[in-house]
Amino acid sequence: MNSGSGTSRLFRHTAGAAVLAALFGLAVPASARAPEQAPQLTCYRMALDNGLTDEHAATQLCRGARSTAPAQCFLRVQEEGSLTEGQAMQLCQFATPDDDPATCYLQAQRKTFIEPWRGVQLCQPPIQDVQRYCPIIVN
Repeated sequence: MNSGSGTSRLFRHTAGAAVLAALFGLAVPASARAPEQAPQLTCYRMALDNGLTDEHAATQLCRGARSTAPAQCFLRVQEEGSLTEGQAMQLCQFATPDDDPATCYLQAQRKTFIEPWRGVQLCQPPIQDVQRYCPIIVN
């Protein structure tokens, strides 16, 4: 009796081809691979797919975004908070994964008697982070 049946040879051949294909995929230079989706677009799609109906508002929210943090913040405060859409936009527009304006705002609402507009001002991302996204006028 042969030790290698047709089925096991076929399996070994298929497995070997899969390993080679995986190794070939790793050897492809980054410039030749499909580009990742821009974070602004990912943020925009997340906002629209999860309840924000105004495309203009989604554009403003995700303008300059480096992650989905603005959309996540916006959706969270809209779900859990008492902010208008405009206030939620102001709070979350330049959010990054490093700062969490939604948590700040929601804690302020639970633990103090602060007015919503003041909570938005208090919890917005730091000024230096906002300045990094603002265009610089070149003369």
